[in-house]
Amino acid sequence: MTMEPEGIPRHRTNPPNHVYYFDIGTGIWQGKATFRVTSWRRLMRSRIGLTNKLLVTAMHIIERLTGAPRQDSTIVANPNEGEFGRADNVVRISKFGVTLYLLEEQYVLHSDGIGVTVNGDERLGPVPGLLTRTFTYSAEIRDEGMAATYSMPLLGAHWTADYQVTPDRQSIFAELVCDWGTATEETHRISASA
Repeated sequence: MTMEPEGIPRHRTNPPNHVYYFDIGTGIWQGKATFRVTSWRRLMRSRIGLTNKLLVTAMHIIERLTGAPRQDSTIVANPNEGEFGRADNVVRISKFGVTLYLLEEQYVLHSDGIGVTVNGDERLGPVPGLLTRTFTYSAEIRDEGMAATYSMPLLGAHWTADYQVTPDRQSIFAELVCDWGTATEETHRISASA
């Protein structure tokens, strides 16, 4: 706590990116993820490549036939790493116990309290080493740590992902959109520690 010039106490608040990753995000989360193509015409005209078009089509069909897959996420806080802290996240999307998507991310927090650089390693499908890539993208934390916007490359396209934390800080809802598709994530905290 610091004092204002008039001698009135002023409470210090944590930077939004610390609130989002360290105060709220740390722990084990479970929920579901959805994915669908919103414009087949735009998808077919896109320049994402044949492999990504086949993956997108398969993901869309599998979800339509079997329902939304399960999403598990574990976030570990490392507030003393780097210049302003780092959080590590492992995301696994699965159906019937089979891994459909595996993502390992490092969130490198910026000292402005808002910005984040995300370094990711992903695997599409259940076979390790087959469909993998490494990438970097950016995020911005908003609303005093209760929301985030990610600008991410997925399946050959640019996606904007908006995440919103519920007021009780126990659930997060996200909507991801690109020119031809949409996805959602709805997760709930299972444990406050990883």
